[in-house]
Amino acid sequence: MKLRIAGIDYTIANVSADELNGLLGSADFNNQIIKINKDATETTQHIATIHEIIHILDKSYNIKLSEEQVIYLAQAIVALVNENPEFRL
Repeated sequence: MKLRIAGIDYTIANVSADELNGLLGSADFNNQIIKINKDATETTQHIATIHEIIHILDKSYNIKLSEEQVIYLAQAIVALVNENPEFRL
């Protein structure tokens, strides 16, 4: 899957937990790829994807979020979307 974030096209790839060294996800800014642990639950994959997107936005726009803020914001956004399936922009 491709996703344009802050004007740059990123590929989202589902990869093994081994490839991520046990992480749920990672964002590679230099190669424009977001890797998500394919062995995680669907909800966890959604949270990890939004988490990595927030990191990209944070870096792109110099927002300076803490890791804790990224964690909670990702969980809040996924909850918002899941609790309001009719909501689409």
